[in-house]
Amino acid sequence: MIQEINEYLQQANPDFNTGFGLFCKYSPNQSLMSWIGRKKDMEMLRYELDKLNRSGSTFINPNAPIHETLFNKSIPAKALPDAPAESVKIIFKTYDERRTKRSDLPEALQKVYDDIISEYPVRRGYHEKMKMAKTDADRALFRTKILEAEERIKAGWLKIDTYLENAEKEKVNAEFNEKSCRAYISKALKAEKNSDKVKSGVKIRLQALIDHGFNISEETQAALKAKELI
Repeated sequence: MIQEINEYLQQANPDFNTGFGLFCKYSPNQSLMSWIGRKKDMEMLRYELDKLNRSGSTFINPNAPIHETLFNKSIPAKALPDAPAESVKIIFKTYDERRTKRSDLPEALQKVYDDIISEYPVRRGYHEKMKMAKTDADRALFRTKILEAEERIKAGWLKIDTYLENAEKEKVNAEFNEKSCRAYISKALKAEKNSDKVKSGVKIRLQALIDHGFNISEETQAALKAKELI
């Protein structure tokens, strides 16, 4: 029996993230970590934790904190506050920091790219209308339209970024080089500020190192956390 897991399983409504952290700590199975974390599969998590608990294994995964950060996709997006329409200050985000080239994308994603570009003037137009609106009801309506356009933009970039991230993963694994991966991570640690693209690249290379049997020192893990790279 593993005391931490046993106590967790005895809870009436156990927290997913706590259980997932325990699974990453005591399991060597990265494939299951990825599946459970990505799907937020509570039933599978409890089943696998119960197996570990009954096994009485003494294994502790040295890369557990990294696994937990890389694989746990369960953290929900922050909800938008229901503030009065006239008091809401909307700040637009520039999503395409990667300077994506349309020509680098497959045909299906080129259509997504075109749809995103067409949403920017829609969002801007509703923003201007909201600023000119004379009533709270009109401002609320235009705010809703702005946020709907914003969500379509975010969803489109998510599809493209997922494709670009998977393409980079495939390239890093196909051309795996330990020194190159560690150099990339070291450069990110030394940088004063890192873009989302670099943060994604760090996670990809960390996972590649782990997949190829290389451990990440506790000192490096702490440094990565301090820089919010994992």
